[in-house]
Parts: sequence; structure tokens; C-alpha cells
Amino acid sequence: MQSYFQDELAKLKKRINKMFLLVNNQLEKSYQSVTSQEFETTDTATKNENRIDKLDLKIDKLCQRIFALAQPVATDLRFIMSSLRIANEIERIGDIALDIIGRSETVRPFQDTLEQYNAAELFQEVIKLINQSAEAYTNNNNELAKEIVISCKKTEETCKSVFHEIISHMTVKSDVILIATDLILIIRDLERITNHLENIAESVVFIVEGKRIRHSGN
Repeated sequence: MQSYFQDELAKLKKRINKMFLLVNNQLEKSYQSVTSQEFETTDTATKNENRIDKLDLKIDKLCQRIFALAQPVATDLRFIMSSLRIANEIERIGDIALDIIGRSETVRPFQDTLEQYNAAELFQEVIKLINQSAEAYTNNNNELAKEIVISCKKTEETCKSVFHEIISHMTVKSDVILIATDLILIIRDLERITNHLENIAESVVFIVEGKRIRHSGN
């Protein structure tokens, strides 16, 4: 029974890691959709999102089975509950990344304007954070998770600053007016993704230390 239980926990971690890989691919596509003039919309992103959704459901059913058969306690219970939360956070990130791709067509032709607001750098920071989050979860690295929380807070503040900067420029810069709505929503989407990554990092700390880090998220 113990061997079966450990196999199920390993399966859970493997599925979460697969979700991380898929959502990282989604974020890369959302980055390309905004920053690359050569980007062409395909159905790959939608297929990836469907895979993420199906994995989320499989993880939920797997955890239900583990609870029913093994009645986990202590560290194992924290791992399962936190993995469920992490899967939910990843699924939401995938949804947001797909939304960005949907908005990208409006802003893509205005690369000079995007450069003014460091859009590419914001995307790269978020992609770095998702990779670090996967590493922290895979290796139970609570110290890295704590660093991610700090980095997420900084990135969220940067997004807020860029958001207000766009608002202030809307009345004086015609190129900003043309894409302001979609650009603002994309920046807000990046902020939301960062908030979900912060939640993931907090869950990793809870797995390892058994205590919650509270943050003032949305």
C-alpha cells in the first residue's frame, strides 16, 4: 500500500510539472504574439490550453483517489493540498496567456510604443518567474520560493507603474491612444499572472515549512 501511495504522489508531481511546461509554452507564445511582427496566430495555443484544462481535471481526480485510499497526513497532506492549489493557479495562468494572444493583434504593429513601456522585459521577467516556480516546486526549494515571492512583488509594482504611465500618456501621445485599451489590459494580465506565481511560491513554502506566507494579492 505504501509503495502504491508513493507512486501516486510521484504521478501527481509529474502531472504538475507537465502543466508547468505547457503553461511556460503558452507564456512564450503570448510573448511572441506581442513582440514579434512575424507572429502568426495558430490553433496551437488553444490546443495547449485544452491540455492544461484536462491535466487540471486529471490532477483533481488523482487527488480525490489518493484521499479516498490513503488518508494522507502531515507532510504528504500538505503536498497534496498545495499541489491542488498550484494546479489551479497554473490553469488560470494558461487562461490569461491565451487572453493576451487574443489581444496581441492590436498592439503588435506598434513595437516602438511597446518598447517605451518595456513590454518585452516584463514578459521575460514573468517567463523567468514561471521557470523558477517550476524549479522550486520540483525540488522543494523553499528558499527559492521565498525569493520568487519578493521578485513577484517587485514585478507587480512595475506593472502598476507602467499602467499609470500609459494612462498619463493617453491624452498627449496619439500612438498610445490607438492601442491604449489593449495594452493596458495586457499589462494588467501580466500583473495577474505574477500574482498567481506568487501564490504558487507561497504554496511551495507551505509544503516545506508548513506555514503560510500572506500577501496582499487580488
